Amino acid sequence: MSQIGLDLKERGMEQAKSAHDVQTWKQQFVETVQQLADNGWAFTSEDVLSYVGLPRLDVGTNANNAVGAMMNGLAKRGIIQKTSERRKSRRPSSHGAEIAVWVGAAKSVSA
Repeated sequence: MSQIGLDLKERGMEQAKSAHDVQTWKQQFVETVQQLADNGWAFTSEDVLSYVGLPRLDVGTNANNAVGAMMNGLAKRGIIQKTSERRKSRRPSSHGAEIAVWVGAAKSVSA
C-alpha cells in the first residue's frame, strides 16, 4: 500500500473514532440535560458542559456548534424550555457573552 493510501486509511480511522466519540458525547449530553430538567433546576448550556465537556477539544470557530444545536433540539422535543433569564458566560472563549437559562419544559396535565 502506498504512503498516500496509508495516510488516508489513518485519517479515516481517526474520523470514525471521532464520530463515535461525538455520538457518546451526545448521549451523555441528553442524559445530563434530562436529569437537570427532571430536578427542576434552572441551568445553562455551560452547566451541562461542566458535566460532559465539549464535543471536541478544539474551541475554534464552529468547532463546538453541537452544543447550541443540542439545546435547541431538546427544546423542540419538549424536554426543556428557555426562561427569560440570561447569564454571562464563564468560559473565556465566550468573552462574557450572555447565554440562555433553561428549565425542564412544563408538562401538561390532562384531567
